[in-house]
Amino acid sequence: MTNISIDHNLKFKTATLGCFLRLPLDKKTLALANILACMQGNASKAFPGIKVQARTFSNLYNASLQVFPEVFGNQIIIFYTVNFVEPREILDPDYNYQVVMDAFFKVVKEPLFDEQLLELAKRQLGQEEKQYYELPANYALNGFFNTWYRDTPNYQNSVFGDEKTLRNTSLEEVKSFFDTLKNAPAFCLGQAQDPDSLTDLVQEQLDWAGYFDDFVVPTLAIPTKEDPIEKKIQFRSEQAQLLIGYGYDQSLPVSFKQFGGLFLGEYLAGDESSKLFTEVRKKLGAAYAIDATNYVNNSLFLISTGIAKDKVAAATKSIKGGVAAVQNGKVDKDVFEKAKVALKRNYQISADRQDLILIQMLANALRGYDHSFAERIKEVERFKIDKLIEFSQKLYFNESYCLK
Repeated sequence: MTNISIDHNLKFKTATLGCFLRLPLDKKTLALANILACMQGNASKAFPGIKVQARTFSNLYNASLQVFPEVFGNQIIIFYTVNFVEPREILDPDYNYQVVMDAFFKVVKEPLFDEQLLELAKRQLGQEEKQYYELPANYALNGFFNTWYRDTPNYQNSVFGDEKTLRNTSLEEVKSFFDTLKNAPAFCLGQAQDPDSLTDLVQEQLDWAGYFDDFVVPTLAIPTKEDPIEKKIQFRSEQAQLLIGYGYDQSLPVSFKQFGGLFLGEYLAGDESSKLFTEVRKKLGAAYAIDATNYVNNSLFLISTGIAKDKVAAATKSIKGGVAAVQNGKVDKDVFEKAKVALKRNYQISADRQDLILIQMLANALRGYDHSFAERIKEVERFKIDKLIEFSQKLYFNESYCLK
């Protein structure tokens, strides 16, 4: 039985299909995945030119094709996705699942290996990288993670990958990398009004060995070593970027880590009534925004803010004090209840977005269990203040990174 699961589409006028290939994370592999994805997103053997490929999918009633890699903990997932109008919605006898799948899998399975296409991909990625790091927040986040993984460099540069590979890889290296993908664990997931027909068509295309392998990863989470570090980097910008990271034990139950981190993030920095927003922005007048994000696959709870340079010390004290207050059992019940309402609302919104449903299906396939948005809402409803305190007490300060 191949790795394929297409659900019945009951609410959208568009169908969606994603083919996902899984590879262990290292920065050279990530760079090669970025290059190949950029090349395939531009052109393929069947559609040998940017305008030709773009026109092909535009003529399929503006079908949306995306090819890109994404890091999930210790894995790289290469996304091949297509979103297209359901044939039942259009009175066109020549438009059906078959023609969309034919075009989609020609892109997935038949890259165009051409020197000019490779050089174009390198230039495009170079420009994307330049624009990405021109934003101080992105530059600081990359610096934070490179410091966090200073002893495991293969986990560094987790957006674009290895710099030398991005600049210097050869066409033969890209070809060889593509050949390895045929054996990488893979899964096709989607939604369609006629899931049986679409499943049959997709099934015919899945002749790579990886579609018969186990896609589940026993643990996606990268363990964190308790080794506190404080780092300050000089940078020409109007604001400082301050990032404070707390680690926690990878072996904690997944649900406890996930919802504990979600609640703590919302409680500390979810909206204008959240604790750190009140302390750092309102009282100190030191920041335009403050965020608290739980990177469950990195065993990391991260608080970040763009802040006035002369108030870094005061903001650091407020942030650490905000976490310590929860650890000491000082939780504002009203703010906690607002966090619960916000998290439920976020999941309700997600359940009405087809792209997020596909991501949820992918997460379930990686972890080997079915966890719907409705079940997540129930988890939020069951979550109590004592669990928030318990999660916060599992955190330990591990890094302060300041870009000044």
